[in-house]
Amino acid sequence: MRLFFVGCLLLLSSGAAAQSRWILSAGPEWQPYVGGQFVGGRIRGEFDLLKQDKPFRLRMELGTYWEPTQDDFGTSLVDGSTFSRTRQTMDVSFGFSAAVSPLPRARFAPYITLGVLARQTWIHGFDARFPPGGQPTYSRFSGTLGELAYPVGLGIRARIGSRVLQFELRRFLAEHRNGLMVGTRLPF
Repeated sequence: MRLFFVGCLLLLSSGAAAQSRWILSAGPEWQPYVGGQFVGGRIRGEFDLLKQDKPFRLRMELGTYWEPTQDDFGTSLVDGSTFSRTRQTMDVSFGFSAAVSPLPRARFAPYITLGVLARQTWIHGFDARFPPGGQPTYSRFSGTLGELAYPVGLGIRARIGSRVLQFELRRFLAEHRNGLMVGTRLPF
């Protein structure tokens, strides 16, 4: 057991001189819909599979999204009925993303990214519809969905002193969900 701990300490201490391959990012994510938008937060951990000073980067990533309970009220333009919605969503995603940067060693290095993620989503909510002159309808929903998600984005990696910061604007294709992530390299 002591040998295991000594090995871990040596691994961590020898990695301090080299640049870390681990990045931790967090930021808001939103999904517009008719009448407003749902807003939540995403946390993402990334591991660079290739060296960071190359024009092409390949990353493995693991992330999670959480959306607090949100309410929405409105009037349907189709039939004039009013409605009320409540929903809460969370997900866990795992996958790979690739990034291409024309200036990988510059102090401010812009890049574009494309990825594929396996995502498991859990959603829970309640809908109520009140038609004019009719009976109101109420429905609860709760479920889970496994799917592939395809994020594309633009970013910039900034080297400020010994710290590397990353700013990335992402859009998930096919669902019109957007996110703004701010991240930094971890010190190990």
